[in-house]
Amino acid sequence: MSETLSANKMARAQKRAQLARRRRRRYLALTIAVAWLVLAGWQAPTVKLEATGQIRGVWMTNIAAAINYFSFRLDDAVANLAEHRINTLYPSVWNQGYTLYPNEVTKRAGGSCCDRIANVPLYPFDDILHSLTRQAHRHNMRLIPWFEYGLMIPASSPIARAHPEWLTTNQAGDIITAPLSAHPLLPQPLKNFQMEISGGNLAWLNPMHPEVRQFLTDLIVDVVKRYPVDGIQLDDHFSLPMSMGYDPYSVQLYQDTHGGALPPDDPSAPDWVAWRAYAITSLLADITQAVKQVRPGVIVSVSPNPPGFAYRKYLQDWLQWVNLGIVDEIVVQLYRDDLSVFEKDLYNSGFHDLRSQIPIAIGLYTGPLSAAKDFNRTIDEISAVQQAGYGGVAFFSWETTFWLLKRATDLEVKQTLLRLFQP
Repeated sequence: MSETLSANKMARAQKRAQLARRRRRRYLALTIAVAWLVLAGWQAPTVKLEATGQIRGVWMTNIAAAINYFSFRLDDAVANLAEHRINTLYPSVWNQGYTLYPNEVTKRAGGSCCDRIANVPLYPFDDILHSLTRQAHRHNMRLIPWFEYGLMIPASSPIARAHPEWLTTNQAGDIITAPLSAHPLLPQPLKNFQMEISGGNLAWLNPMHPEVRQFLTDLIVDVVKRYPVDGIQLDDHFSLPMSMGYDPYSVQLYQDTHGGALPPDDPSAPDWVAWRAYAITSLLADITQAVKQVRPGVIVSVSPNPPGFAYRKYLQDWLQWVNLGIVDEIVVQLYRDDLSVFEKDLYNSGFHDLRSQIPIAIGLYTGPLSAAKDFNRTIDEISAVQQAGYGGVAFFSWETTFWLLKRATDLEVKQTLLRLFQP
């Protein structure tokens, strides 16, 4: 009898202990859930930027910025930029054949979402582009998604493998122009990782091919339809290297429009250059028209190299884009090691006189993660741009201008930009 009572007593004690453990787990889960909701709902104080005619932009890549894209720090990061009077964000959204936001266009083309480097879901129930747009607009900032890779795509990417006919070639029939350069912001170990996952080789989508043209148009229009963005941006990768364009589709198209004649063996032959450049121009015209039909007020921004280099090396005739009225904003990438060369090129690179036709800002390179430029040099460049009468600046990139590895204190950067960027 006593043994039975003892066993029952022990069983009741064990049951009470189990119930106590369950209550503690529930309380812990509830505490975590409440803390998560508090963090998710908390927002950095709003900084209402005043309207200005100046572009004060920053490019946000999918490297270090991914930490903010997928975390509770996104609102802090954007608010911090607003406190520095940055009024335009250019976040990368199309990179290495992947997008950094959910979409069906790449899936239909045989690809997937999202980029494998940035896909670190610390904040798994969110949409990067939705969050960035919402945070930017809280502060009266413009949010202009940056289709960083343009026509460039790793040969090993799912889209390239699914559609080899979409890729253009050189005269030898090669789809690879050169080994894919790792992102300039990455330290060497991450460069090696990026090369490994991308296959390390660079191919180019053919701007003459109708399916490529439709794919890129659909990709960009999809963003404008689904997100309240202020514009879209293409850059120097919305182009074609001089050596490319000898794929069978393009050769046949050239023959059809030139009485059966083959393209010149010399890729720099003026008429052959102009013919291929026009294909890129007409593609941009189609994209602009499609974007404006969805939302007429959306800005079409481009960020090319100076016009001579852009046309001569990459078939980008962006002076013609300005004359045709198919772009609304230009941010010229003027990345120079020598300050005196930088200052001369502000006046002598063939775009200084365009300031009365279209807003023109200057893109400034603030260095790789492992060796950010001295902030005093950046100050000199901003001052030179302002003296030359341009419409602002944009920094490449957030990581080396405002993040931990910049070569200046937080206070120094903030005080200097508040002084240079008057309302």
